[in-house]
Order: sequence, then C-alpha cells, then structure tokens
Amino acid sequence: MQSQKNQPRSNWSKLANRINIAAMGVVLSVGAVALSGLPASANPKAPSANASSTVSLPDGVYLYGQSTQPNEIGKGYFVFESKKGQVVGALYMPHSSFDCAEGSFKNDQLALTVTNSYDRAANPFEIAIDRTSTVASSGDPSLKVGLQGFHKLDAVTENDQRMLNTCKADLQGQAKASK
Repeated sequence: MQSQKNQPRSNWSKLANRINIAAMGVVLSVGAVALSGLPASANPKAPSANASSTVSLPDGVYLYGQSTQPNEIGKGYFVFESKKGQVVGALYMPHSSFDCAEGSFKNDQLALTVTNSYDRAANPFEIAIDRTSTVASSGDPSLKVGLQGFHKLDAVTENDQRMLNTCKADLQGQAKASK
C-alpha cells in the first residue's frame, strides 16, 4: 500500500480505507465513523475457479446507504446509474465532498474504480453482492441482489442526482481526454 503523506484525502477515500481495514478484521474507529462491518476490499482479487455467474441490477438510478435513513451524518452513501451492468456514480458522506466511481458487476462483487476528488488518484474498490436483498435481478426475478453493508433507499434527491450528473460528465470527459 502506497503512502500518500501530505496529500489531502476525501472523506470517501478515508471511508474506503476504513472499510478495507474493517474487512481485514481489524477494529478501527477514527473520529465519528466506525465501519467495522462493511465487507469491501480495496485490493482486487482474482475470481475463484468456482465463481458463480455475474449478477447485476436492472438499468436505472439507485441510492444505497450505510443507514436506512438518507443523509445521516457519519454514514456513507452511493448514488449510481446502472446501465447494462456498467455503473457510474458518486460515493459521499452528507455535508462533505464526494468521489466519482465507475465499474461493473463481476461475479459476486461490484468492482469500481474510485477517483479521489482532491488529488484525482484512481483506486480500486469492491463492494460484495448480497444475494438475499430485496432488489430483483434483471436476469432472473427470483434471484435477489443488493450491495452488502448497504441499504437500498427509495428516494434519489435532487442533490444525489446533481452529484451523479457531475460524475457522469467528469468520467465522460476523462474518457474523451484519454483517447
């Protein structure tokens, strides 16, 4: 893991780092955010030989949060658009900055690249798929999928949509610039 001393980090990057530490089984509480149960990893893993088929969400805009209530201080939220298994979205904590993310559903995880809003560094980040959630899969209505450690929230606010649109435009601009 590379050290980035003296570089500002967004709250989501800090949150992702804490999630990674929690997933490794280390209990860490920094400030008001304690994330000891969110199963995610910032290290990509090779798929196992017996990996199950890839699942995804139907096309649409989704909001997931660590809380069942929107805009709870100290909790992380992920607003994203899923389109044919590809995801673009914003990871944020209320009253803070947000980071843009893009990726896709791969096997039993949502594999993302998160772009830090401060230093523009891109970091891998995965969120495990929860097959017992109440969100129906596009391929098989009997198969239920969601994001582990997150609750699906029904109302996407105007601010959520603003962050999502900003990330979509930003990531499109990056794609055009790299061509």
